[in-house]
Amino acid sequence: MTAVSRLIPPYNPPGQPEPQEILEVMQRELRRSLDGLVVPGSPRPYFMLYALRRVHALRLRAAHGALLRTREQTHAHIYTDVRVGSHKFDNVIDGGLGERSEDRESSDWVDAPDDLNIQALQIALWKLTQLKFDEALEDYYDHKKACLSEYLRDEVSALTRERPIVHKEPLHHDDFPRAAWERVLVDLSRRFLQHPEIYDPGISLSAERIHRWLTTSEGTQVITEDVFIQIGIEGWVLTEDGVYVEGSRQLYLRAIEEVPDRASLERIMDEVIEELGALRLAESPGAFIGPALLSGQAASTLFHEALGHRLEGERLIARGESKTFARKRGERILPSGLNVIDDPTMSHCGDEPLWGSYRIDDEGVPARRTILVEDGVLRAFLQSRTPVPGSDQSNGHGRHDGIERPMARMGNFVVEGAAGQGETWEALKARLTELAKAQGRRHGVIIRRILAGETNTSDYDFQVFKGTLAEVYLLDVQTGVARRIRDVELIGTPLAALQRVVAFGRDQETDQGFCCAESGSIPVSGIAPPILLSELELQQSSTTGYHDPLLPPPFADDGSRGRKGGLRSRGKRRTAT
Repeated sequence: MTAVSRLIPPYNPPGQPEPQEILEVMQRELRRSLDGLVVPGSPRPYFMLYALRRVHALRLRAAHGALLRTREQTHAHIYTDVRVGSHKFDNVIDGGLGERSEDRESSDWVDAPDDLNIQALQIALWKLTQLKFDEALEDYYDHKKACLSEYLRDEVSALTRERPIVHKEPLHHDDFPRAAWERVLVDLSRRFLQHPEIYDPGISLSAERIHRWLTTSEGTQVITEDVFIQIGIEGWVLTEDGVYVEGSRQLYLRAIEEVPDRASLERIMDEVIEELGALRLAESPGAFIGPALLSGQAASTLFHEALGHRLEGERLIARGESKTFARKRGERILPSGLNVIDDPTMSHCGDEPLWGSYRIDDEGVPARRTILVEDGVLRAFLQSRTPVPGSDQSNGHGRHDGIERPMARMGNFVVEGAAGQGETWEALKARLTELAKAQGRRHGVIIRRILAGETNTSDYDFQVFKGTLAEVYLLDVQTGVARRIRDVELIGTPLAALQRVVAFGRDQETDQGFCCAESGSIPVSGIAPPILLSELELQQSSTTGYHDPLLPPPFADDGSRGRKGGLRSRGKRRTAT
């Protein structure tokens, strides 16, 4: 007997069309446009894609026992892709990396009816499609002109051929527990009243439920639902030399039931308050160069910036890109024993939910686990439906923010050691000491957390990456004492940094958040073990001095001048944010 599983659709709000009805009207309008968009003497559409996103968002922020922000709204927007010409040659040049939606008239017509009224949705799709078609024809002839006037050395076919799929998930409309979350945030934020030395503190929670519909002229039909929840606790302190430094923690969740209880959040707040106290006393060493040990979270950010963005397929073919690894397939780019994989099908790393997980990408292609580096050797690239030299098939990594053109992006970017390989943290720390001594250096550096990173991949400027450090220590290799430092940031060049990996750990840690690139800001996750680098450079990040407010905050005014528990310093006054 064959078992058949059936999904029972959840409750649908009165007055809102059923999810299938919305998909059907998108299909009808797509077929009408595909047949009717004809300009004599010009190429016709050979491929079209319609996508709709409806986002229900909640934003909360509290400080000093008050709710500073409480916003809840629902908004919807549409995206259309109109390709004219053929799979071999069409209107998209450089994989679309040079397109900027804000420079086009079509960007003013991406709004969809928030209530998803069928007729209004159809009208919105009709209007946007006409504009996109006009722009596609202009781009097609510009592409033709570029082929005549420039030597497009890396030009490949225009669009991969993919098997159409049907993937439909149930959609939910449950309310977020707003009132309960507000009470917890307000209650916890009263803790800041006990710490007048902490500036601009806050505890925030943002939650989004995203419903997505997607259909293509090839027959693909997709309905998905995703939930993203972010909780942040942060504050600033002013050091003796007049520098504001930040302490923070962020939680990234994928379901309402994963939100921690009050006691757990209070423990995280204690960590932030303790960290801010340590940062007030930390020293700023200025620039540093020497061996470095990075935790898994910090290593993940380094690999994301130095390697991940340079494996995005469109960067192999676009003019203006440096193409760092374009001709290195089959060559060693990392030490033996290290593998790099991007696997959006992973939903968790241990018990931790992953922000970079998804089932179907934004071009209607199923997410696929892709081995990028095997035993240190480059094997493949992240691919959307834009072909790259040596590969004309997507591996399900076409992603965007719902507005910009999709391109190959990271999902769950995983760095891991081969089975049985890797060292303990203590062993890596001992090797860090040995490296520093062998180099004649007094110190090594230990980086526990990186707050953010950025990189440049264009051929116009320097090939560098940078990391904003949240928790970093200077290790005295003679005494073994590690002291916390501040006001330094990680800098490097990609090829050099990757070649300086001399050892890696066993356990993995995650790094999560939003990643920004040409196709917009998208949620991603990184997973990596600790790594030991033979050399890493840190540069000074803060030089401007500020001073305390002349009066203490009202809740800490005891009649004396100066902030209770604060530190006096001279310099330029900080502008409030």
